[in-house]
Amino acid sequence: MATIKDVAQAAGVSPATVSRVITNKGNTTSDTEARVRAAIQQLNYTPNASSLSTDRSFTFGFCLTKSLAELRGNTFYSDLLYGISQSAKDFDCNIQFSAFDSVEEQIAQCKKWIKQKRVDGFLITSLLSSDKDPLISALLEEEIPVVLIGRSLTHNILSIHNDNVRDSYMAHKYLIDKGYTNIMLLTDEAKQDVVSDRIHGYRIAMEEHGINTSSTPVLYTDGDGHHISETLKQAKRDGIEIDAIITMNSLMSLSVLNYCQNESIRVPDDLGIMCFNDAPYLDKMSTPITSVDLNPFLLGSEAFYLLFNFVEGNSKQSVSRNVTLPSHIIERKSTNRYLDSKKG
Repeated sequence: MATIKDVAQAAGVSPATVSRVITNKGNTTSDTEARVRAAIQQLNYTPNASSLSTDRSFTFGFCLTKSLAELRGNTFYSDLLYGISQSAKDFDCNIQFSAFDSVEEQIAQCKKWIKQKRVDGFLITSLLSSDKDPLISALLEEEIPVVLIGRSLTHNILSIHNDNVRDSYMAHKYLIDKGYTNIMLLTDEAKQDVVSDRIHGYRIAMEEHGINTSSTPVLYTDGDGHHISETLKQAKRDGIEIDAIITMNSLMSLSVLNYCQNESIRVPDDLGIMCFNDAPYLDKMSTPITSVDLNPFLLGSEAFYLLFNFVEGNSKQSVSRNVTLPSHIIERKSTNRYLDSKKG
């Protein structure tokens, strides 16, 4: 059975343009309209109820609950947004981006935008575990099209995410294979699912190699550079031996590198540093930092593709489709102590 994407490809236009021709909404040239209608006839395409709706805005919302301080410097969200916007451009659609201080505000605005027909659906992410269920429930109860960037264990919902257990296991095994054994996981948020998943992956890797995780605990910090430094100093005073640190994001790894420079700790000989999510500045540091590339651009692009196809009726919200994307390690000097020692 032909889909709206098939028609768009045959006519040489975007799927959104096909929808505009079908609903007689928006400006299209007579030549474009003729090509679309010829493709519809050629492929024997039958528009579904969603495609026939004249209430389409061809605008989709991307909203999250994050403060400016949390967003600043974290390239994961800018790359994610860029991936979403590029995919939306390919489909001739628009993105409305909003950040909220609370989930309650997010729920209220999502309902308002749908009621005003300002958006056709939502991409949501960055939700705390305790807040995720009420937000998803509210959107599903209102039959609002939504794709979750992340995962939900309690709802049948279209979702796309990284396998954070797998990625954490991969990162810790990489360090263990490099000869690091006293590996600390440094995180700035204890309530997110991603954190608990990465802790799980960390424990699997450590225990698989016979390393006692109680001797190298997971440490929590507020993410501020000064607080990270004080947290690591306190760990040293407490007698916690550390020969490698993995941080939850790239920005935190810079604070760890700065701490090492101030304390005359050699990286990677005395301490290896690694982080989740790559960033352009990591290979420009005095000691370039190894990272786990989570492919946020692809994550955003695929998330929009899922949402657009759901709104067009090519997938069903009631059927869970859980898409997991690949990740890979980008090795740099901060964990390469053996290679570094050979050069010396």
